[in-house]
Amino acid sequence: MTPRASLAGFIDDPQVLSLAAEALVRGAVVVLPTDTLYGLSAALSQEAAVRRIAAIKRAPEERRFIVLASSIDMVERYVASFGCASRETLATRWPAPFAAILPSGRACPAWVGPTVAMRVPAFEPMHALIERVGEPIVSTSVNRTGQAPLDDAHAILREFGDQVDAVFERRGGGGDASTIVDLCGKAPRVVRAGSYAWEATGGAKPSK
Repeated sequence: MTPRASLAGFIDDPQVLSLAAEALVRGAVVVLPTDTLYGLSAALSQEAAVRRIAAIKRAPEERRFIVLASSIDMVERYVASFGCASRETLATRWPAPFAAILPSGRACPAWVGPTVAMRVPAFEPMHALIERVGEPIVSTSVNRTGQAPLDDAHAILREFGDQVDAVFERRGGGGDASTIVDLCGKAPRVVRAGSYAWEATGGAKPSK
């Protein structure tokens, strides 16, 4: 089968970045590089595209994906609170390869549910892309559920090229999967230990 997607270029090229933003605004499902792994990606408001991602991954219906924001200011617009952390604590940690599970705010679509895993990636082209799109971007590793993530653009194209709309590349390698920390309880709880050492940097400070 001939893939309907293609390698669309390097995301740090301004013209390529504009193409990626236009695709996301139209409701496309694309593969984007981040500071960690490549991600199956869609604009947060595009529920049909997010459901396509779940179908590609063969993910359970209740599965929720990480949401990438360009800044702590954008995160604040999409959460009801910073849980057991403070805005100041998270502002000093981001951008970084960790996602914080926080109470969803009114700006989140209804399908998101009561909590949302927000992250500000340490990858400048992604910040610019999210700003161009005007909203956060849903991102999840490129793999079927239960299988190892793919982190090579050519391998991704071979495996998923007939199911996504485009694959955007990065220059150089990425990193390991991000750490996920649940901040909705009385104290932080590491849900997934990844490349960011949460405990080694002091945990979270109580909200005032």
